[in-house]
Amino acid sequence: MNALFLALGSFCVYAIASNVAAQPFFTNALRRADTSLFSRNVVGILFELARFGFYVGVPFLALLFGWIHLRAMGLGFVDWAEGLRWAIVILLAAWLLLMVIWLPYLRATSDVLTAPDAQRSIARRLVEMIYMQAHWAFYRAAMIVFLQGAIRGDEGYWGAGLGLALVGLEAFTNPRIRQQLTRIGEADTVVWNAGQAVLNTFAFIVTRNFYLLLLIHFLLEFSIPHLRATSAPRAYPTPAPRAQNLRE
Repeated sequence: MNALFLALGSFCVYAIASNVAAQPFFTNALRRADTSLFSRNVVGILFELARFGFYVGVPFLALLFGWIHLRAMGLGFVDWAEGLRWAIVILLAAWLLLMVIWLPYLRATSDVLTAPDAQRSIARRLVEMIYMQAHWAFYRAAMIVFLQGAIRGDEGYWGAGLGLALVGLEAFTNPRIRQQLTRIGEADTVVWNAGQAVLNTFAFIVTRNFYLLLLIHFLLEFSIPHLRATSAPRAYPTPAPRAQNLRE
């Protein structure tokens, strides 16, 4: 029960923080704080520490206090042979499906560009991937542990589904995400992460292996060109036609 209360508490903290951060008074306060390089660095470090504590620290504390167990997180008592077979099938199917869907979508909307500061580096993408995986695993594990006393044998299926529903509802409480979903180009990251969350849930049901989920996410993230370009292709000038010879 403690894990459920912790997950619901994390949900409320995210919903409140995301809505407060969207208010004009908060954004104006941040602009006033960013008057010097030192203050920008301090604010950035504090913000990153808060995000690390929310996404990684909370699941760690739940494991430390025994509110969730390694099996529910997919970290212990895993069947590598069976899980690896399923992981290969899921990875190949997801890769082909995304290549068929995502690349034509980017080509069809190639005139929509993204801002250079919105394009994340490889290191930033790795950090965000770890944050997402830890957060999804915690919500999923909290639901599995909560259902263990009520559903015998099927708590993994229902817990994974309820964990995914909580993740989706949490994202919907963020006004920035709701705004991004209404704009082509800005919605790319939201849709991509939502697809990874759904795939992650299905992969957990059949593998129960967090390490394989992380591997699948990593391979899809860096093998499919899903990021939008920041600038239009350079247009080379068309050579002028050669003047005809007047004697001809």
